[in-house]
Amino acid sequence: MSEPEVDLSEIEFDHEELRVFWELARFHAKLNAAPTYFGPTTLESVPPPAWAYGDSGQESDAFVAQVLADERGETTAPAADYAGELPEVGVLSILCDGSGVPRALVEVSAVRATGDEVVESFEVVYQA
Repeated sequence: MSEPEVDLSEIEFDHEELRVFWELARFHAKLNAAPTYFGPTTLESVPPPAWAYGDSGQESDAFVAQVLADERGETTAPAADYAGELPEVGVLSILCDGSGVPRALVEVSAVRATGDEVVESFEVVYQA
């Protein structure tokens, strides 16, 4: 899908809901398997960034439904949007629906620069 990202300033993200989702996703994805002796790690303390995709809430909801059905997804954006810093394979983020509700923990699986566009592929690690 090659839709522009939703203006996140229009979406109300419930930080408590993101925290609860992150706790569950971290557990189910086995990201907290090894105990630390020096306190919590950054991965345990700070949830990854949350985002929504599409021109409207309905398009975002449709995108999320497709990603959850396929357990993978792809976004395309102008290279200029990345300001020279492309996403890295393995990076986690939280995909939200058009209402800002967290729906899936996703991991970047591939990044391709094609001309003046960047194609970012990701896989679902956990879905609510």
